[in-house]
Amino acid sequence: MLVKINTCLDLKAIFSNNRHQNTLILTILPNPTNMNEITSTLNDFLITTKSSAALILNGKGKLITSLNIDYGDSVAAMSAAILSMSEKFLIDLDKGALKQLFLKTSEGVVIGNKISGSNFIIAFSKDGSNLGLLMRSTEEAAIELSKNSLLK
Repeated sequence: MLVKINTCLDLKAIFSNNRHQNTLILTILPNPTNMNEITSTLNDFLITTKSSAALILNGKGKLITSLNIDYGDSVAAMSAAILSMSEKFLIDLDKGALKQLFLKTSEGVVIGNKISGSNFIIAFSKDGSNLGLLMRSTEEAAIELSKNSLLK
């Protein structure tokens, strides 16, 4: 059964009954318009920066959306572990909150940027020569994405 829940996010939900355990399961479905805006912003980011792939995840490692990534769920979970450890590292050293993370590999660069709360955007680029532009563009994309009600 699909019902609409009146919230400021205009979310939809699916109620399902698990008869074996006598429980009611509520699954919140994101507003398609908000998800389209997120995907569109991410796609524009890829085109502008010539990045090879990108994803958005929450702090628990759940994939929100991705473009050009195989096994996005696994990459999101691994990224969340790296981000969580980096945040704890900075807190332990009293160096402030994590805003952006940069990883350089033999095949390119990875930039992680906090969107809001515990949501992050992760960008992958094979070309590290435009690193400053990529880091700035990732930050700008994060600011734009933070305006979306699903990522606040």
